[in-house]
Amino acid sequence: MTTQEDKTTTKVYIVDDDTELCESVAWLLDSAGITTITCHNADEFLTQFDQRCPACIILDVRMPRMSGTRLQEQLNRLAPHVAIIFVSAHGDINMSVSTMKAGAQDFLEKPYDPQRLIDAVQLGIDNALERFDSYRKTQELSEKLSILTPRELEVLSLVVEGLPSQNIGRRLGMSVKTVDVHRTRIKMKTDSDSIGTLARDLLRYDVEIP
Repeated sequence: MTTQEDKTTTKVYIVDDDTELCESVAWLLDSAGITTITCHNADEFLTQFDQRCPACIILDVRMPRMSGTRLQEQLNRLAPHVAIIFVSAHGDINMSVSTMKAGAQDFLEKPYDPQRLIDAVQLGIDNALERFDSYRKTQELSEKLSILTPRELEVLSLVVEGLPSQNIGRRLGMSVKTVDVHRTRIKMKTDSDSIGTLARDLLRYDVEIP
């Protein structure tokens, strides 16, 4: 459950080359109790962006040098956990569809309804928290897998498939006792409550075993 304290950890960025619009949006969101960080181009945003925190980004599609859609492409590689709300005075259906397919949360046309923007940002804050938590868990799981040996990864892969130790032993040509030794080592190395819990987390967060 998202608490008010959790929400305050989410940074809300306004990225638009229109200075007056940035000030207007910042004032509107401040009136709703939402603190913002204003950036007038993509480079300024990238300088201030802290990927260690969940983030909701109100992003203009058309900006000098780097467009909003190009910044979205970069963020999909750098920080796929952010929630992006696109705004544009020149939006069309194709642009809206393409940005949403690329992971944007919403696409608003200027001038937009103030309440709709506030609602979109409040939803974006919640989504950013969920995406960030999922992203962080995925990174943690990937780091745990990186310390396992190739044989341990083979055993774990078969555990994820749902095979018991006896079947894993037959598949890999080892005794059940040896399989259980590997299972114990995997549990200890990954600091997991159980290897079953680890397997469920890998499936839940769609983490591939190398």
